[in-house]
Amino acid sequence: MTMIVSPRESRAPATRPALLTTTAARAIAWVGLRLRIRRDTAKLLALSDHLLADMGVRRDQVGSAVRDAYRNSR
Repeated sequence: MTMIVSPRESRAPATRPALLTTTAARAIAWVGLRLRIRRDTAKLLALSDHLLADMGVRRDQVGSAVRDAYRNSR
């Protein structure tokens, strides 16, 4: 005797928890990235203009420089 199971019934229980886990993991990773960007931006802004100039970054470029650094590191 064969049992017929619809695809919707067989996939739903396994897919939903995996999707929620993946979504939660991505959200946590995104928050962690934002916190690291905020921390690194604050550290650079605490430096003097002279030190920032030695690194080749103006004070108004710090935020985009930090975001670009994280974007290029992936």
